[in-house]
Amino acid sequence: MNQNAKVVCFLFLIIVTFFGCQKERPHPSWNVDLLAPLLIDTVTIFDIISDTLIEENPDNSITFVFDKKLYEVNVDSLVMLPDTLFSWSFSLQYLPNPIPLEPGDTIIEEIFDWPLDFESFHIEGMELENAVIRSGEIIFEVLDQSESDLLCVFGINSAVRYEADTFMIAEKVPAGQNIDETYDFSEYRLDLRGSEGIEYNMLNYYLALIVHPDEQGTIYLNPADSFAINIYFENIVIDYAKGYFGQNSFNFGPELYDFSLFDDLEISGFSMKDATVFLRIENNYGVEGLFKIMELLAINSNTNETVPLQGEMVDSNLFIDRAVQTGNGFQIIEPFIQTYDFSNSNFTEMIEIMPDKFSYTIQIQSNIFGDSTNHDNFFYYDEPIRVFMEAEVTQGVKIEGMFIEKRETWNGEGVKLDNITEGHLILIFKNGFPFSFDMNLFLENETMETIDTLLYDAFITGAQPDADQKVEEPAETRISIVLTDNLKKSIKEAKYGYYELLFNSIDDEYVKIYSDYIMELKINGDFQFIIEQ
Repeated sequence: MNQNAKVVCFLFLIIVTFFGCQKERPHPSWNVDLLAPLLIDTVTIFDIISDTLIEENPDNSITFVFDKKLYEVNVDSLVMLPDTLFSWSFSLQYLPNPIPLEPGDTIIEEIFDWPLDFESFHIEGMELENAVIRSGEIIFEVLDQSESDLLCVFGINSAVRYEADTFMIAEKVPAGQNIDETYDFSEYRLDLRGSEGIEYNMLNYYLALIVHPDEQGTIYLNPADSFAINIYFENIVIDYAKGYFGQNSFNFGPELYDFSLFDDLEISGFSMKDATVFLRIENNYGVEGLFKIMELLAINSNTNETVPLQGEMVDSNLFIDRAVQTGNGFQIIEPFIQTYDFSNSNFTEMIEIMPDKFSYTIQIQSNIFGDSTNHDNFFYYDEPIRVFMEAEVTQGVKIEGMFIEKRETWNGEGVKLDNITEGHLILIFKNGFPFSFDMNLFLENETMETIDTLLYDAFITGAQPDADQKVEEPAETRISIVLTDNLKKSIKEAKYGYYELLFNSIDDEYVKIYSDYIMELKINGDFQFIIEQ
C-alpha cells in the first residue's frame, strides 16, 4: 500500500469512529404563557328585573312601575235571575162529572206572560229588557195525579238561541207519577219585554197538557185529578244584561285576590324609599255609581303578616261614571277610567311585607242619578269593574336576596391542554351595580348536567355610589382557581357555564338604579405551555 492510500484509510477510520460515538442531539423547548378567554358575559338591569316592571328615564335612571290588578267586581252580585220562574197547578175538584177525552186531546193550552220576581232577592227597582245566558240549566218538574199518561209541553217563546232555536220541551208524564228533568239553558237570549214588547222583567211562555197519543182508547178526567208544574233556574250565569238595574247598594267581600308581583321577581326582601301611588278604577258597566273601599289588606300568607291600607280616601265615596256602548256591534264599549291619588297612603308599608294576596271589602251604590239612561244600563260578564294599584318608585329601593340565573356558551374545547404544565382560571368581575352578589358557578356538558363547580357562595363586591347617588366606577373582584387534572378535563368537556346570582343592596341602603349599570364577567385561562421544536 503506497503512502497516499495509507493516509486515506486513516482519515476514513477517524470519521467512522467520530460519528459512531456521537450521541443524538436534544430538541430545543420553551415555556410560553397563554391567556385564553373561556367565557365572557354581561349582566344588565334587564337581566335582573323584567322590563314590564321598570321604565327608563331620559337621564338613564330607572323608575320601578307597579301596575297590578287588585280585584274585579263579581257581576253575579249585581244582576241575578230569580231561581223560580213559575209554579202552576190545576185541579178538577169542581167538575160535576168525569170528562171523556181521546188520545191527543188537549186538556189545557196557554200562552201567557209571567214576571221574574226580583224582590225576593232584595234588589229593588230592577227592570230588565234583555239578557243573554252564559251558562246554567232549567229544571222541569211535573206531577200527574190522574189515571192517564200525559204529554206536557213547555216553552219560553222569548228565549231564543242561535237566532232560530226557541226553548221548547215535551215530556211524557206517567199516570199518578211525577218527572224531574234538567235542560241546558246556555247561550239563550231572553227578551224580557213581554208579548207586547213594552214591559220589563217579563218572559212569555207556552204551556200545554195533552192526553198522551199512546193511550189506548177513551180516558176520563175525574174531579179528584190534579196537575202541578214547577219551573226553576239553576246555576244561571248571565253573560249580558240591559235595562235599568235600580238604585241599590252592593257589598263585595271580604274576598281574596292573588297578587303575583313578587313571584315574578324571586326576591326575599324589597322596600321603597318613596312612591307615587294611584288607584285606577276601570268601569265597563253602563252604570254610574259611588265606589267605596271599606277595607284593603295586603297579606303575606307565608309569614302571616297583614297590613291594612290607610289614607284619607279609604272609606270615602269615589264617583265612577258609566261606560258607553258604541257602534252597532255586540260588546263594543268605551269604559270609564278614573285615577285617584293615593300617595299619602301607607302603600310602601304594604309592599314591604311582599304580599302574595290582597283581601278587599268594597261597596258600590248604583245609579245614584236614578234612571238617567232611559233603561240603557248594561253589563258584560267578561268586562267587569276592575281596580288596579299603580305605583312609581324613583327615589330608591332596597333589595334583599333577589335571585337570577344565566347560562352562556363555554369556549374551552379548542384549548390544547395536554402541554399545559401549570396555570389558573382567572375570574374577573367588574360590577357597576350598587349591589353585592353571592355567586355559584358551574360547568355543564351538552345535556346541561353539572360536571364541575368553579365557585360556590363566592362574594362579588358592589360598587359605591358617589355623592349624587350614582355609580361612576365599577368595583372589580378577581378570583383565581388553580388548574388541576380534573379541572383540565372539565374545561375540555364543558359546553356551558351556568351561574346563579343572589344580590343585595350594599350597606342595606336605598339605592337608585340606572339603565347603564352593568356587571362584566370574564373567565380567562392563564396557562403555561411547553412548546417543543
